[in-house]
Amino acid sequence: MPKIVFLNEGKRAHVAAGRTVLDVALELGVAIGHVCGGGGTCSTCRVACVLNPENLSPIQPNEIAYELGENVRLGCQARIEGDVGVRVVPIPRAILV
Repeated sequence: MPKIVFLNEGKRAHVAAGRTVLDVALELGVAIGHVCGGGGTCSTCRVACVLNPENLSPIQPNEIAYELGENVRLGCQARIEGDVGVRVVPIPRAILV
């Protein structure tokens, strides 16, 4: 069973291969946005995979559209295939003027 570590919160778990990063984050109580409920349409569940990014599923078309940057994925689209270490990427709040 693959292991995932949420480096910014020090939480980790062994999980069944194929689970999404978002599902595991929510199960562990990791603070991560998920406005669209995991549909891949809001981009609020961003994670930077800093250890073993090759152990996540291939990048999905909607992730490419968001131009997230190198090794940044949507947690709802990235499936765990092997041991990984990730950091949640905070989304800055808009300031209304």
